Amino acid sequence: MGEPVQRPFDFIRNYLATTYDLNPEELTGGRSFDSLELDSIAQVEMFVTVSDHYRIQLNDSLASGNTTLQETADLVQQALDAACVRRPDASAIGGLRTTRPCDGEL
Repeated sequence: MGEPVQRPFDFIRNYLATTYDLNPEELTGGRSFDSLELDSIAQVEMFVTVSDHYRIQLNDSLASGNTTLQETADLVQQALDAACVRRPDASAIGGLRTTRPCDGEL
């Protein structure tokens, strides 16, 4: 089995701490991107990184300066949950596939 998947909030916090040299202890759920002095480009870059990491699609138009880290993590979790919905696929065994393993909540 592979490594356990990191929860969205933890991934976001670690990404921001390492990419922007921020103190992880200050990266609480209620902090907004504006309060961290991160511009919209930094937010879009983070959305792309998170999307790539979890292999999901995030709508970066939902990013705004007043969005909190917890709200962002919630968006990621919603996208993960939606990606877990089985979709028809004639080429898959049984005619169903998932876009990611549906192994419960992260």
